Amino acid sequence: MPRPYENVMLLGMTGSGKSFLFKNWLAYMQANGAACFVLDVGDEYSRKGNDRGGTLRLGPLRTRMTVPEFLAAVERSSLFVRHARASVAIVPTVHDAGEALAEHIRPVLRILYGRGRCVIGFDELQKYGPSLTAELYRAAGELGKDGVMPFFLSQYPGGVPEIVRKQVGTCVASEIGKATDRRMLAADFGDPFANALGTPRAPDDRTFHVGFSRARFASIPTR
Repeated sequence: MPRPYENVMLLGMTGSGKSFLFKNWLAYMQANGAACFVLDVGDEYSRKGNDRGGTLRLGPLRTRMTVPEFLAAVERSSLFVRHARASVAIVPTVHDAGEALAEHIRPVLRILYGRGRCVIGFDELQKYGPSLTAELYRAAGELGKDGVMPFFLSQYPGGVPEIVRKQVGTCVASEIGKATDRRMLAADFGDPFANALGTPRAPDDRTFHVGFSRARFASIPTR
């Protein structure tokens, strides 16, 4: 598991297994006493999320709130946010990608950043990451000293702003088809890692590659 001050990025297209992997990590961190929050764009990280008619394994978080519900609850009392074992999936109700979604999320981040000492998962960053660069950079570059452990999830590396990627110590990624996307990662995680991401795999192969900012890498299966 990540160490203090370590930022993690998970990359993979729909069906690659990145959400499944992150759900397992959340369960582990939650079981070990970490407070966990996820900006749950896909509504799948809580036990009460949308399982797509039973086809999707839901996540381990105990509480599901929409962004308006979360903000209204904090207005009444912030104790649930500050609980030592808080476990909350926060689901946006704005579905337009870009600045509209980023603006919808910003008040939530102000609250979570003020809390400190928690895991924060940023789901589906390809939909809003570039519009939230300053806030994401703060999570990656400043809040480690306050005990914030960010996880950046995106379908492709461009969903995570470059200034934020530069702060990432560990990248976990499945196959990446576009050479331009692999080149983005090569600069920070080394050519062997980037080249491994271009190797075609069988449709049911859920292998992930793990790249480190010092250009070491390994491969792990998710099964």
